[in-house]
Order: sequence, then C-alpha cells, then structure tokens
Amino acid sequence: MPKAWEKLDLKGEGLQSVQIRLQQLQKKTTTAYLTWLGFLLGLHRFYLQRPLAWAYPVASLVVVILALTLPWPFPLGLGVLILVAALIDLRHLGNWVSQHNREQRKAAWFAQQTPAAPKDFQGRPENLDAGQQWEKELREYRNVKESERAGHPAEPAATKKGFTAGSRRLSFAEQERLLAEISKKKKESDTERP
Repeated sequence: MPKAWEKLDLKGEGLQSVQIRLQQLQKKTTTAYLTWLGFLLGLHRFYLQRPLAWAYPVASLVVVILALTLPWPFPLGLGVLILVAALIDLRHLGNWVSQHNREQRKAAWFAQQTPAAPKDFQGRPENLDAGQQWEKELREYRNVKESERAGHPAEPAATKKGFTAGSRRLSFAEQERLLAEISKKKKESDTERP
C-alpha cells in the first residue's frame, strides 16, 4: 500500500495531524546545504529562520559597492571575511537544522496539550467546600473497595457465616477442623436421641 495515508489530514487534534504539521514545518538538511550555496544572499539563514539573516545580503552589497569605489586589496579582504563567515555557518548548519526541528516538535506537542485550569479553580461543587467533598468521595471509594474482595463483589454476610473467621477466608486446616467439630456435634446429637 502506498504511503498516501500519511498525507491524509483528518483536521483533528490527534497524533496524525500533529505529524503532518511537523512534516510541513521541519527543515531538511539537504535543502539547508543547497541554500548555503547562495550564502552571498544569506539564503541558508533565511531558510532556517536564523537571526541576522539580513547581514549577508547587506555585507555582499557593501563589498560590491566598495569594490567599485576603493582600490583593489580592500574589497578582497571584505570578500574573504564574508567567505570565512560562510564557512563558519557551513560548520554549524547541521546543528541549526536539528535545533530548528527540535523547537518545532516542542511547539507542536505543547500546543496540542489542554490548557491549564484557571488560577482560582477549586474543582468542587459550590454547595460543599473542598474538604467536605473530598471526604465524601473518599468515604464512597472506601465503601466500594471494602465491599470488594480480590476484584469481585463481596458475598452477602449470610453466605459467609461459618466459612470465614472475621473478614478473611478460612484456611484449609481451619475448614477441616470446623467440619470435624460439626460432625462430632452431629454424632453426639444422634447418640443422645433414642
């Protein structure tokens, strides 16, 4: 199956929409290096939205103007300075692409999160204060949990009688002892009857 589904934007707030937006916003390393070839115009800095992107075209224009007006060695020195700056940018270009893409990912993921609650939000109904509401919820939760046993609803108290000691189930030995007592009592009651 072709990867056409990756371009299908459902215009929602899900993961797929975030990924599509990220693909559109992130910069590619090969494109950044190709735009570096136009360093006299600062294309690589404009592409990566770097600060001082305007400095390259201005400096190039100044060098051209000075080349036409000043004697020969001065414009050559300015041209060498621009070339050195371009080589320094070439060295940092990969890191700049990574940094730009990382910032775009952070912005996309944090924009997707739900906004925080208002400053004075209590999260409780107005008829009960926060402490009373919390105690009520805790009581309800405890009642539910106490009625459960090992994840299953508790048996009614009548069915538990004789099979549990307190709130726990009897062990196998305790059950055997209880059955022995019951059978002993039954034998005694049978012998007493004529």
